[in-house]
Amino acid sequence: MIRYEIAATTVTTAPPERVFAVLDDFSNWPRWMPSLERVRIELPPNDHPRQGYRFKLHGMFVHAEMEVIDYTPLSRATRFRISFPPFQGINRCRLIPLDDGRYRIERLDQLELPDLVAHVIDATQRKRFEQLALEFLHALRRVVEQTPHGTITSASPTGRSD
Repeated sequence: MIRYEIAATTVTTAPPERVFAVLDDFSNWPRWMPSLERVRIELPPNDHPRQGYRFKLHGMFVHAEMEVIDYTPLSRATRFRISFPPFQGINRCRLIPLDDGRYRIERLDQLELPDLVAHVIDATQRKRFEQLALEFLHALRRVVEQTPHGTITSASPTGRSD
């Protein structure tokens, strides 16, 4: 098994409650998360996000089983298992309060790849994983910083992680 980590950060003016309200609303992920536009999300009936909460993602070729393993006021984490290519890992988002009332959002993906899969996934694919992590944070920031009238209050992404 080969392990590697992907880290990305951004800064938001949104409070943790708003950030986690968006993150915990799994059924709406495809509306704001670019990589999940064509994914169907299967949630357990009559349940709500918490530690131990399980759900599934169904794409055209890829399926994932997800479990919430960290659910605190300033962090969330899910353990996942992807069907193709087969690998597993953890996605973690933490909010760090800054002195000026803003919050740094840190995303850390810890991937565990079977040796064969790791050798097939080259530097280009790893760069794609890194880009997806940044796209995720920029999309999350846009959604949580929207005013009630839908106006985006943050600058458009520049490729930097702020």
